[in-house]
Formats: sequence, structure tokens, C-alpha cells
Amino acid sequence: MGLDMYLSAEKFVSGYDHNKDEKFAKILDIMSVVREDVENFATVNITVGYWRKANAVHNWFVQNVQNGVDECQRSYVSPSKLMELRDAAQAALDKLNNGDDEGAIEILTPTAGFFFGSTDVNEHYKRDLVETIKIVDKCVQKFHGYDIYYQASW
Repeated sequence: MGLDMYLSAEKFVSGYDHNKDEKFAKILDIMSVVREDVENFATVNITVGYWRKANAVHNWFVQNVQNGVDECQRSYVSPSKLMELRDAAQAALDKLNNGDDEGAIEILTPTAGFFFGSTDVNEHYKRDLVETIKIVDKCVQKFHGYDIYYQASW
């Protein structure tokens, strides 16, 4: 039990497009579905990032993507917002590495919540920053053209 956070990449695949027809057939095969039982399109959603109790990163999503509403809702994350998160994580990490814990907190502020984990600036906080940079870099490099969504649960 606790704060689990997911970033997913989603892509629409049409069975009507002869260039993508083979991909659509593979999706149906993986799902053990016959073409006659479905419409000629599918949406594929895969998890591309996961955090556990990274409450400062969660707080960033709530404030910058979810308009301050924290109800475990699924929220679209634009490419520019992803880059803002990466920049914030890098800036907070730089502050932390220079001994400026307060400066890091001003950039990515930990938040308390039901089983959200520690709000201390410690090795877990630092690890969350490093992991966030890796996840965003992967999304930008490998999932260009996909729609990216954030969702948390606790």
C-alpha cells in the first residue's frame, strides 16, 4: 500500500491503414482476439515509467498537469510538460548536489499524503530525481509520437 505512480505511452493503431494492417493483426494475435470480433482499430497502452512514493514528483504532476486536483485521475502530459519536469528534476538535483537542500525543495517540493512516504530530503528524494530524469529521457527518445499519461494510486 502506498503511492504508486505510472507514466504510460499510448498509440492508436488502425486496421484500415494498409501500412499498419500487419501491426494491427499482431496486436489481435497477442490479445488472442479474432478480427471478426472487433472493430478495425485499437489503442495500445504500455507503462514506460514507474515511481514508488516519489511524492515530490507526484506533487509536481498534481500542480503542473492536474490543475491541483489529486484524485488518482489519468492525466495527459504534453511533451513540453515532460521537459519541464525533466528540467525541474535536474535543477533540484543540481541544488542538492551543491548542498542546497532548501533550494531543491523550492523546485520539487515533497508532499505528505496517505502512505506517500517520507517528506525528508534524503537519498530516496535524490534517487527519485535521478529516476525521473531517466524516465523522461526515455519517453522523449523512444516514445516520440505517443500520447503520454500520468496516473497515481494509493
